[in-house]
Amino acid sequence: MSLLKPSVSKTLLTLAYPGLVYLGLTWFEVREQFFANVFLFIPALINLGLLGVFASSLISPPPLVEKFARLWVQTLSEDEIRYCRNVTRVWCVFFVGNGSLSAGLAVYGSLEAWTAYNGGIAYLLMGALFTSEFLYRHWRFRRYVGTPLDPILRRLFPPAPSDGC
Repeated sequence: MSLLKPSVSKTLLTLAYPGLVYLGLTWFEVREQFFANVFLFIPALINLGLLGVFASSLISPPPLVEKFARLWVQTLSEDEIRYCRNVTRVWCVFFVGNGSLSAGLAVYGSLEAWTAYNGGIAYLLMGALFTSEFLYRHWRFRRYVGTPLDPILRRLFPPAPSDGC
C-alpha cells in the first residue's frame, strides 16, 4: 500500500525526471564519476521528498503544519488553520528553492561551494525559517500551551487583553 496517492506519486516522478535523465547521461559520459555525482544529488533528492510530503498534505488535508500544531493544541481557530496551510506552502517554496540550489551546485558548482551550501548554509536557512515562523506565530496568536519556552515568550509577547466577554 502506497503512502501517497497515485496522482502525487506521478507528480513526484515528473519532478524527479530531469535529475534522473542527468544521472543517466552522466553514466554514459563519465562512468567512473557516476557514483560521486549520485552522492552530490542526495540533498536535492531529500528536498524533493520533503516537498512531496508537505505538498501532498496540501492536496489531501490536513496540512502537515496543522498536524504538528494539533500535537500541542487540540482545537485551532479558523485563522490558525489558514495560517498552518500558508506555513505549509512556505515550506514547499523553501524546499523547491533549497533543492534547486542543491541540484544546481551538484551540476555546475565546485565541490567547495556544494559542501559549504549543503553542509552549513542550507541548515542555517532552514533554522532561520523555523525560528522566524515560531516567533511570528507566538507574536500573532499569543497561545501558550505549557512548553518550556512559554515563560520567555509570555514576556516577549504578553497575552492579548481579553474583551471582557
